Amino acid sequence: MDEIWEEMVSGYCRAYDQTRIVTCEYEKMPEGRRLQSTDCDYGNCIHSKSCRLMRQALELETGENP
Repeated sequence: MDEIWEEMVSGYCRAYDQTRIVTCEYEKMPEGRRLQSTDCDYGNCIHSKSCRLMRQALELETGENP
Protein backbone atom coordinates (compact mmCIF):
# COMPACT_ATOMS: atom_id res chain seq x y z
CA MET A 1 0.00 0.00 0.00
CA ASP A 2 1.26 3.47 -0.89
CA GLU A 3 1.96 5.94 1.86
CA ILE A 4 -0.01 9.19 1.75
CA TRP A 5 0.90 12.37 3.62
CA GLU A 6 -1.63 15.08 4.24
CA GLU A 7 -0.39 18.65 4.63
CA MET A 8 -2.26 21.92 4.92
CA VAL A 9 -1.14 25.21 3.43
CA SER A 10 -2.77 28.55 4.08
CA GLY A 11 -2.74 31.89 2.38
CA TYR A 12 -4.66 34.25 0.16
CA CYS A 13 -6.76 32.77 -2.65
CA ARG A 14 -7.37 35.18 -5.54
CA ALA A 15 -10.28 33.13 -6.91
CA TYR A 16 -12.24 33.29 -3.64
CA ASP A 17 -10.79 36.70 -2.62
CA GLN A 18 -10.13 35.42 0.89
CA THR A 19 -7.69 33.51 3.04
CA ARG A 20 -7.96 29.74 2.55
CA ILE A 21 -6.57 26.60 4.09
CA VAL A 22 -5.96 23.99 1.38
CA THR A 23 -5.51 20.31 2.17
CA CYS A 24 -2.90 18.61 0.01
CA GLU A 25 -2.21 14.89 -0.33
CA TYR A 26 1.27 13.65 -1.22
CA GLU A 27 2.21 10.13 -2.28
CA LYS A 28 5.52 8.47 -1.47
CA MET A 29 7.49 7.87 -4.65
CA PRO A 30 11.02 6.48 -5.15
CA GLU A 31 12.29 10.00 -5.93
CA GLY A 32 10.48 11.63 -2.97
CA ARG A 33 6.94 12.67 -2.31
CA ARG A 34 4.68 14.03 -5.06
CA LEU A 35 1.58 16.17 -4.81
CA GLN A 36 -1.39 14.00 -5.81
CA SER A 37 -4.46 16.06 -4.95
CA THR A 38 -5.74 19.24 -3.32
CA ASP A 39 -9.14 20.36 -2.13
CA CYS A 40 -9.13 23.42 -4.39
CA ASP A 41 -9.51 23.90 -8.14
CA TYR A 42 -5.78 24.11 -8.86
CA GLY A 43 -5.11 23.34 -12.52
CA ASN A 44 -8.52 24.57 -13.62
CA CYS A 45 -8.47 27.89 -11.77
CA ILE A 46 -7.63 30.96 -13.87
CA HIS A 47 -5.01 31.90 -11.24
CA SER A 48 -3.22 28.50 -11.26
CA LYS A 49 -0.03 29.86 -12.86
CA SER A 50 0.40 32.54 -10.19
CA CYS A 51 -1.16 30.77 -7.19
CA ARG A 52 0.89 31.35 -4.04
CA LEU A 53 -0.98 28.62 -2.17
CA MET A 54 0.02 25.98 -4.68
CA ARG A 55 3.55 27.34 -4.83
CA GLN A 56 3.75 26.52 -1.10
CA ALA A 57 2.24 23.08 -1.72
CA LEU A 58 4.68 22.29 -4.53
CA GLU A 59 7.62 23.39 -2.36
CA LEU A 60 6.64 20.59 0.05
CA GLU A 61 7.45 18.03 -2.64
CA THR A 62 10.87 16.77 -1.67
CA GLY A 63 13.64 14.54 -2.85
CA GLU A 64 13.51 12.82 0.52
CA ASN A 65 10.61 11.26 2.33
CA PRO A 66 10.01 12.75 5.80
